[in-house]
Amino acid sequence: NQPAKNVQCPMERSREGCKATASAPGLPPPTFQKEYMDQLWFEKEEGMFCVDLRATLPCHSLTCPPSLRLPTCAVGDTAEAWFCLENVGDLPTFFTWEFPSPFHILPTTGLLESGQASYIKVTFHPILAVIYDVQATCWYGEDNKQKSSIQLQAVAKCAQLLVSIKQKRPEDQDAEGIQKVLHFGTIAVGCTAERQIKLYNPSAVSAPFRIEIAPDMLAKDHAFSCPTTNGIVPPGGKKSVSVFFHPETLDVRTIDYLSVMPAGCASQTLLKVVGFCRGPDVSLQHHCVNFSWVSLGQISEQSLWIENKSDCTAYFQLAIDCRESIFDIRPSFGTLVGKARMTLHCTFRPTHPIIYSRRVACLIHHQDPLFLDLIGTCHSDSTKPAILRPQHLAWYRTHLARGLTFYPPDILGILLREKKLERDKDGALRIPTEV
Repeated sequence: NQPAKNVQCPMERSREGCKATASAPGLPPPTFQKEYMDQLWFEKEEGMFCVDLRATLPCHSLTCPPSLRLPTCAVGDTAEAWFCLENVGDLPTFFTWEFPSPFHILPTTGLLESGQASYIKVTFHPILAVIYDVQATCWYGEDNKQKSSIQLQAVAKCAQLLVSIKQKRPEDQDAEGIQKVLHFGTIAVGCTAERQIKLYNPSAVSAPFRIEIAPDMLAKDHAFSCPTTNGIVPPGGKKSVSVFFHPETLDVRTIDYLSVMPAGCASQTLLKVVGFCRGPDVSLQHHCVNFSWVSLGQISEQSLWIENKSDCTAYFQLAIDCRESIFDIRPSFGTLVGKARMTLHCTFRPTHPIIYSRRVACLIHHQDPLFLDLIGTCHSDSTKPAILRPQHLAWYRTHLARGLTFYPPDILGILLREKKLERDKDGALRIPTEV
């Protein structure tokens, strides 16, 4: 880098001043990334003068803010902030970020053209309640030997979450220091009851939380459910969470446990939920409809009601759908809402002068079946059989239970006269008790 001397430059005059052109000897190409300086001397009739020469090679250069402060964050929660990374150099530049936990920078790697800027996202996910002041480094340039640094500052705190029961009932337990109990009371099968718990965050940071129902390996379906599985309660804020009870098993007291788990170091709250399931309570006005006697060719009608004493909706069906049947009941099926009653119309259409009896089952969803006896006798001008009465059905069932129906009536009469049978207080036959 020796100065070029004694360069002859013919001068030209113009309105804009003096312009010079020169032909200087060739210089070796630059080999180092630095600023090059030199002088160029000119010699003319009036004397000599020089021009300072300065040149730099194209270089990589990325800039970012010296520091970044992120919002205060709860342990287990996430905070984020942005800053600008700018390429102030002359060349397209690849970069790679190096950062410590619990910070994360996106994008971690990238390419910036000359003069281009990119917003960088910093996320903060603390696991300890401490003050963080760490450095993140951006490596770039040839072989990633150049770097720019930014100081990341953040504070992590423990969030608190208080759980209470809304619209408390006498059987609920909501006192501090003991296990909380949420009672749903008695619910009709197939129905759904809703109760709510309240989450309150007294801390200065947001409180993320999760809600889980304790797993039960024996139960295929949980009677209790909580649609809210996670969420965030803002600082000083409150949030209501609904818990539902939808029982499917009758006469069972169901118990389950619901855990409210704040993120981070706060302790979880275990909530015991209790509910009982009841089904419909359907009954018939009578268990026997006696049409007494009817003349051949006539029709007799009687009515009785079916009633649901429960709050639960009941579905029933009478097993009498044969069109050839002497007896008919309308309607033969239906729905009974809670505390409702419906009238059933029974019809007797005899076709022969005999006695008639039929036991009809009333099938009820979520309840044991009921049974209705329909009896009647048909008389004609020439044939008048004995009138069948409800007492005869009672005697028949008693004789069936005692094993006496295997004998014809005449044999039973002989045994009664020979004192080998006797009548009980209801008039049914029985074998005498040996003294």
